[in-house]
Amino acid sequence: MPKYLITGCLGAMFCVFGGTTDPAQGRTLPASTDSTTAPTTVAASGLRGAEANPQYIADEVAAIVGNSHILLSDIERKTEEVLRDRRERGILTNRPARDEAFETLLLWKMLSEQARADSLDKELRGGLDEQVEHQVQQLIAEAGSVKALERKYRKEIFAIRDDLRREAEDQQLANIMQSNVMQKVEITYRDVAEFFAQLPVDSLEMVPEQYVYAQIVRFPPETEERKFEVRQKLLEYRQRILDGENLGALARLYSMDPITARSGGEWGPGNVNQLVYPIVEALETLRPGTVSEIIETEYGYHIVELISLRGELVHFRQILLKPTFTVEETEREMRLLDSLVREVGTDKEAFEQAVARYSMDKETNQNGGVVFNSMLAKQQFDAKYASPKFMKDALMPQDYIPLSRLKEGEVSAPYEAIDLATGSTVYKVVRLNKVIPSHHASLVEDYEIIADFALQNKQNIELEKWIKEAIAKMYVWIAPEYRELKLEHNWLKK
Repeated sequence: MPKYLITGCLGAMFCVFGGTTDPAQGRTLPASTDSTTAPTTVAASGLRGAEANPQYIADEVAAIVGNSHILLSDIERKTEEVLRDRRERGILTNRPARDEAFETLLLWKMLSEQARADSLDKELRGGLDEQVEHQVQQLIAEAGSVKALERKYRKEIFAIRDDLRREAEDQQLANIMQSNVMQKVEITYRDVAEFFAQLPVDSLEMVPEQYVYAQIVRFPPETEERKFEVRQKLLEYRQRILDGENLGALARLYSMDPITARSGGEWGPGNVNQLVYPIVEALETLRPGTVSEIIETEYGYHIVELISLRGELVHFRQILLKPTFTVEETEREMRLLDSLVREVGTDKEAFEQAVARYSMDKETNQNGGVVFNSMLAKQQFDAKYASPKFMKDALMPQDYIPLSRLKEGEVSAPYEAIDLATGSTVYKVVRLNKVIPSHHASLVEDYEIIADFALQNKQNIELEKWIKEAIAKMYVWIAPEYRELKLEHNWLKK
């Protein structure tokens, strides 16, 4: 059976040809969308070294989805990832890893192709180069050397790097497209009730023990001296950037934002409405490549460099610094909290009064300090999904440990924690308002949990419907030797 191979053509262009050795440039698709018909030619990037080293056969085309192709090396690499993931997560399945890997790649390609057709590629975020380089170094370490990796995938390191970047971009676009499909799904109380009614009684799992708690939070005092120190450091970094240093490199070294620091301070592209106003105001005054003055926000002190701003879509880099505090300043806040604990005791009303007077946490200081699990609410942009009930695994260890030592109505000793919204150090005490014992799920007690499962179920149904429709519309060709793999969707459209 003839193979469809990518091999060397003139220059850096590499081509596919079926059962022949004549190079062809460009890409020709048959007029029919019958997935059993092979395309005549497909152009792709490959090995520069193939001319000098003609025994290299760079790759085999296993499938084409829309304008993208899946290579044998893609399948091999993805199969290794599937096997590694199964080992790490302890997954047992009879499905061959190669079959799962191949269908995952087909889905990625289809989703990413549709994302490009819908112009969703504008939402691609930065950091791909760093991600790809990490993967390359991991593959080199596993193979033992660069040469060993090149032999394994039958191509040179630059081509492997190109393949990984293409794959990372496809995966990111696929995630954007999938999210775009699923975010359109809405759920009502009736949907939740019907979903729950359809569940067999003997399938209802036990809901783990849950906690309802409140807190008093104190932020360290931002003295003028500490603010001055931070501003001086940022002025120094800004001058170094103006003198020619790279903001991204300085962000990796010094920025105190754990999310953006890893990618050189890069944020976005994303919706400008997600940002606090002082950042937006500064970005709107900048030209691409220019750096702002110092910006003060609730998160600390920033300097930002604009990459691009198109409508509400913004892309920028930042360095964030926060004041650091002395032992004496920290102890002052801890003593205040300790005195409050002794003063309120187990009196709920006294605790709520202390919250209103002393707590600095904006999300809880107006509701008696009660903490809400807002993850689902943020996902759905709807506060009705927020719940004050926390299962053990939904609590941060910094909060679970003191809560686990309390009886209902008791207040913990003061402790240091990290504020999840800002990443800053805070000092707090927590009050255990209620413990809900482990029980069988019920619509009355566990509406938020059931609503989450019902939403996921409805989203999965909608995504499956979308996939079937997309397969029917999109050009898909699978090489004959891959058509016998056990795939969950009808890619061959028989």
